[in-house]
Amino acid sequence: MYTYLYKFAKNEPDLGQRLFLAWAGWVCIWTAVMLFLMAMYNAAAALNRFTRFAGELFGMLITILFMQEAIKGMLSEFSVPEGNDQSLPIYQFQWVYINGLLGIIFSMGLLYTALSSRGARSSLYGTGLSYDGTTTPF
Repeated sequence: MYTYLYKFAKNEPDLGQRLFLAWAGWVCIWTAVMLFLMAMYNAAAALNRFTRFAGELFGMLITILFMQEAIKGMLSEFSVPEGNDQSLPIYQFQWVYINGLLGIIFSMGLLYTALSSRGARSSLYGTGLSYDGTTTPF
């Protein structure tokens, strides 16, 4: 969300990079106010009017947008940031290449951790079940 807000603010002459943080702060405050009002008037009851398919479709859209930004971020690790002098020693090919490879290694480590911890819900640890299969009082 902040990526899109920043891209929008950067192209607005009255807003620009200088006022981005203040503007993003106000966006968050107004979002909190609207969410509070929605919770106060039980707007979640309107969700019964929509099918589960619509919710899953929206969730898939959000997932694709996150994955798109993650892939663009990973590919940008292999290039020199805009506006920087490419002749500096820290922007030599081997350092940029190592930076990109470390980004890929860390991303794969995060993916592996997420996929391997997926089964933690069905494990006996942390579920509140005792050894005899009954639930504990907490």
